[in-house]
Amino acid sequence: MTKKNTITVKQSNKLGFKLTDVKTGLQALRNHANTLMLAKRAGADNGLLRLETANFLETVFDMVEIYSDELDRVACYLLECDNPDELRAYEEEEKGE
Repeated sequence: MTKKNTITVKQSNKLGFKLTDVKTGLQALRNHANTLMLAKRAGADNGLLRLETANFLETVFDMVEIYSDELDRVACYLLECDNPDELRAYEEEEKGE
């Protein structure tokens, strides 16, 4: 027996925007990492480079946690797309944040 998908176009678009936000953030982190590597290769001051790298790593740590949570929520929503009760619970949780 095939279950019916209960995700609306609006909900699907919302998930797509969330995934796009994660991708955009990951690209920003990648660009920042590239900048640090270019600065290192160009002979930037080691002390300043270490400070900037440490700051960047703290940002990466925080952002990976945020993106991981967001991807978990999107995955849960997609995995439960055939369960209206779970989708309602998901939507209520989203409203509470």
